[in-house]
Amino acid sequence: MTENSLITKVLYDYQAFDMQTHGGISRCICELYKQLPDTVQATFGIEETDNVYLNQLGFPAQGTAYRHFLSKNNFPLKKAIYKAYYNIRRGHPSRWDKSPLLNEFKTMDLLNQADYDIFHPTFFDTYFLNYLNGKPFVLTIHDMTEELFPQYYPANSKQILGKQILAPLAAHIIAVSEQTRKDIIRLLGVAEEKITVIYHGVDESPYVPGNSVAYDFEYILYVGARWPYKNFNTFCKYCKPILERHPNIKIVCTSSPFTKEEQSFLDALGIADKVVHRFAKSDQELGDLYHHAIAFVYPSEYEGFGIPILEAYKADCPVMLNNTSCFPEIAGDAAIYFKMSKESSDFEEQFETLYHLNTNERESLLNKQRQRMQMFSWKKAAKQLADVYQNVMSRK
Repeated sequence: MTENSLITKVLYDYQAFDMQTHGGISRCICELYKQLPDTVQATFGIEETDNVYLNQLGFPAQGTAYRHFLSKNNFPLKKAIYKAYYNIRRGHPSRWDKSPLLNEFKTMDLLNQADYDIFHPTFFDTYFLNYLNGKPFVLTIHDMTEELFPQYYPANSKQILGKQILAPLAAHIIAVSEQTRKDIIRLLGVAEEKITVIYHGVDESPYVPGNSVAYDFEYILYVGARWPYKNFNTFCKYCKPILERHPNIKIVCTSSPFTKEEQSFLDALGIADKVVHRFAKSDQELGDLYHHAIAFVYPSEYEGFGIPILEAYKADCPVMLNNTSCFPEIAGDAAIYFKMSKESSDFEEQFETLYHLNTNERESLLNKQRQRMQMFSWKKAAKQLADVYQNVMSRK
């Protein structure tokens, strides 16, 4: 710990925030940051950002430095002078004509100043190793997706190579579920005692349904990305008989708009008019999408944790999960499970079971979900993280 103090100074870097404007990793870091106890003083290597969670914490938006550089007005050569000034000043003269990597530069400045006790990178770039000067770092591994599904990723993936280098060197590793911990031990050869499981939490502010209903039809909700291991196409295939049997039911998907390939797939499957894209612009809008859905369905083959489960719990949305990976660990008996693979599935049967629940049966499921949600708290997770930092410092 710092001399004459019980405060542990932790430095977080820029990686996740330059990668994401929003998303699970950066949101998790910010939620933990907000709940850290007074024994931890956290600093971010961030100059400016378009990450919505950091913006909510008061960090300036991307482009702020340029707008205030020399003059608030644009003038000839302003952009060229701006680029050269920041790149040369930060010791990167070869980048004089390229946009400055302000957050990377900020993190490097803070590493060089060495006014921290523990470094906590937010992803798996190894750039910082030569700047630690013997100080420990803690590594969070959210999942082992790329290692488990090599058919979808290049063999020289920076994430895979970064984990292989960083995991043995880390003072301690955070896993977000027992499933992820077991995968780390098996795939990276890390000793069990070097890993602590810290579950994600749920925002404890109450959810209040909005005044309007999003659609005049019933819908099954799919939330998040649609990478191959997420099973989206397989899910749609097994939904087709349901959509044909119930003409008033559609599928609503959040996240990015459908690609041309996805649209072609839906057209060929004959359900393009039954699958709707909706980008939720706020937590309220997303919560309302959950709340009014017949069910939130998570068909993924693998997840490190599965934050949408907690989001659905909070919004009183019935949850249906593929019976695989960490899902039983996270949801326990507070979900309806199905089996889904490309070859076979009982999803149709399980959906019909949920769809025909009477009022008492549905309320029983929702009560189980409300009770299960109490297991997950960002405040509890932040306290566990602070304990990890303290244990790391006690070993110095």
